[in-house]
Amino acid sequence: MAVADLDNKFATALAIHVLRRRIRRHIGDKYMKVLIVTGFLGAGKTTFIKELLKHTKRYTAVLENEFGDINLDSREISASADNKDMQVLEFMEGCVCCSKKDSFLYSILTVSTGIAPEYLIVEPSGVAKLSSILAGLEKVRYEKIIPVSPIVIVAAKSFFANIREYGNLMEDQIANAGHVIFSKTEGIGVDELEEVKEKIREINPDAKITESYQDGKSEDWWTEVMSDEEAHLVFDGGNGDAIGNGVDRDYGAGATGNQSAFEQMTLELSEFNSVGALAVFCEDLLSKRYGDIARAKGVVKVCDEALHFDIADNSYVITGGEEPFQAVFIGPNIDREKLLLNAGGYKLNKKMPKRNVAKAQEEGYTKIRGVR
Repeated sequence: MAVADLDNKFATALAIHVLRRRIRRHIGDKYMKVLIVTGFLGAGKTTFIKELLKHTKRYTAVLENEFGDINLDSREISASADNKDMQVLEFMEGCVCCSKKDSFLYSILTVSTGIAPEYLIVEPSGVAKLSSILAGLEKVRYEKIIPVSPIVIVAAKSFFANIREYGNLMEDQIANAGHVIFSKTEGIGVDELEEVKEKIREINPDAKITESYQDGKSEDWWTEVMSDEEAHLVFDGGNGDAIGNGVDRDYGAGATGNQSAFEQMTLELSEFNSVGALAVFCEDLLSKRYGDIARAKGVVKVCDEALHFDIADNSYVITGGEEPFQAVFIGPNIDREKLLLNAGGYKLNKKMPKRNVAKAQEEGYTKIRGVR
């Protein structure tokens, strides 16, 4: 291991130790429970969190980790919250399970000492490894910060299609779940739902399974969902090591070991001349004209109106939206050039070779200009 790596790890451990001491002095006997609510892209995590907050009425903060410069989910939660004292925070520096793990842990410590909620609900990106998040939280777990049993939201109608294509990632989330809650069960027969439950039990025999939370659950049920049971890592049957032991794995298309990593692309302003044109764009995304995109959503301009589009589970929805405009695309293989030229309203500068479009995208469109 390089000396620089050792120095960085020592600095991180020292900073966490100092923050812990400050927290003990600041909050006294209070402690903060950290509840992870995760699930694959488009499973309905944000919708579930909105319902959870509506029914529990605890002093809660929500930490959103999402792709893009503008967190659409945090805006949605803030707009729907009945409790005006609730804090919705954004972590936009990167994925909390890998590239920005240490920054995420500092954020957890800062929330504990600065806001000191009873619960901190964390909604990671849908492609985050739950095992890695839990392993990271072990570094800050002590008597004032207690990770509790995680919740995983599973879209029942697309479960088998998703687990075939993104098997390792979904199995990682389910294996480390304390409670698996189904969403999107409309139109699914009893036998099919039972097959989904059997597969989940095969991955995690100890997880609680709830078939639906949208069927008039009691207030007691919602209270119990905010579990006091502490979170614990499971073991990976593949190699005998604890999942989340610091060894990063690539998750993406396919259930084999050779899986490509997810990537994301953000367009600041996409314009369409009619709702029909936006619908055609959504159909093209579903038919993979723009690459293998597992999730897309955002607010776009249609004539003089802001509309919100949402693509998940091989379907799309278009509803009314509010500025600011932004569209986010997530998947293992995104055709950035085609999105820029067809959806982004850009064309190549004559001085720039077409092959450099991807680099121009990374540099903030410095080499291209709008045409609309």
